[in-house]
Amino acid sequence: MTRTRPPRAPALRYRAARRTDVDTLAELSYRAYRMRSAEAYREFFTEHPRFTLRDVRVGELDGEIVSSLVLYPLHAFVRTQALQVTGIGSVAVSPEHRRRGIAEAFLRATLREMRQRGDVLCLLYPFRTDFYRKFGWGLIERPQLLSLPPALLPPSDEVRRVRRLRLPDRPAVQELYNREVQTRGHWALARRAEWWEKRLWGYEGDWVVHEGKRRGQIEGYLQYQIDAGDGPWKLIVTVNEFMASTPAAYRGLWAYLHGMRDQASEIVIAAPGDALWPTVMGDAANLRGDLKLGVLRTGGHSGHGAMLRLVDVKGALERVPVAPQARGEVTIEITDPVLPLNARAWRVHAREGQLHVRPEPVRAGGSRGPKIVAPVEALAAIVAGSLTPERAAEGGLIDDLRGGVEVLEPWFRARPAFLHTMNAF
Repeated sequence: MTRTRPPRAPALRYRAARRTDVDTLAELSYRAYRMRSAEAYREFFTEHPRFTLRDVRVGELDGEIVSSLVLYPLHAFVRTQALQVTGIGSVAVSPEHRRRGIAEAFLRATLREMRQRGDVLCLLYPFRTDFYRKFGWGLIERPQLLSLPPALLPPSDEVRRVRRLRLPDRPAVQELYNREVQTRGHWALARRAEWWEKRLWGYEGDWVVHEGKRRGQIEGYLQYQIDAGDGPWKLIVTVNEFMASTPAAYRGLWAYLHGMRDQASEIVIAAPGDALWPTVMGDAANLRGDLKLGVLRTGGHSGHGAMLRLVDVKGALERVPVAPQARGEVTIEITDPVLPLNARAWRVHAREGQLHVRPEPVRAGGSRGPKIVAPVEALAAIVAGSLTPERAAEGGLIDDLRGGVEVLEPWFRARPAFLHTMNAF
């Protein structure tokens, strides 16, 4: 009886893109996505406000470029600290080279490069969660996807302070975003001035602001688009960003959307997991498909958003800030078949809002003291605060030995991760 051999990995050549590759990259992206013209993709690779051609990687097979991606240099705010992270995006494989292991070989080469150059954290938005989970990414962002009639939002006299954004308001809006994500955001991305200027201010749709009692004092804003495909009295309003820094701004912006009730049939928004929207809604509603489970009714859907990869487990644990009250010491044994340098036991000690990590010495009879055993993708979700160690152990995602979960439980508690929709890369 003959055994089936696993398919051999393609002999893919991995390298940085060159200026002479731009036309090929544009054509490849057009054929892979069919979302915009090849000329628009050419502009994407040459004039993007977040990356340069030096951040683009290609995969060659037999001298032909068959895959590409972008390594986005980003910063995310965690407990008020800005962490350097690398985003992977715009992953493209030519249609005729799919299902041949190209994407897998390409991602493995990318992870090796990031590890070698000192990257410790990597974010991406998955086209399919299970595909990236097998390479060590863990799901960290689970936003609420709400679909509701505007009449269910509360009215308020604060709506009188809501007006259209004017050109002089732009710096105040940028400052408000920066202040809010730095002080209250969790994995929210920092925005460079170029991102505002070249992308956000030209975004399709309208901006409105809530102005405080002092002229020019912007306390909140929202950006939205309108789909009139179902007629003038059944508008669908998609809120791309809702930012409020005061209770008055919340009330005013909700009331502004409430005021659309006679013309708009639906408000759609992706909100953080702890958003107040379901609390202030007059009743449960989900216009994109209702679901009843016992006495429960849906006010929305749970979404799959960004995923996080700990490229360097030791470096990531030492760089991500933990809760100020974190104390204790625990051994974390990691399994990571893609990046074997992570796959070992680490002794982790919490002190003054930071973790200190060293390799666990090999002892006869194994390690002593509290310990957990975790695959790298589960640890990523725990580190991001999106999965508690206790729930991970309950579900069999990690193994708890000698009270390791009890030590680890308070370290990473935080608000739900939310990168903000208009930061997508």
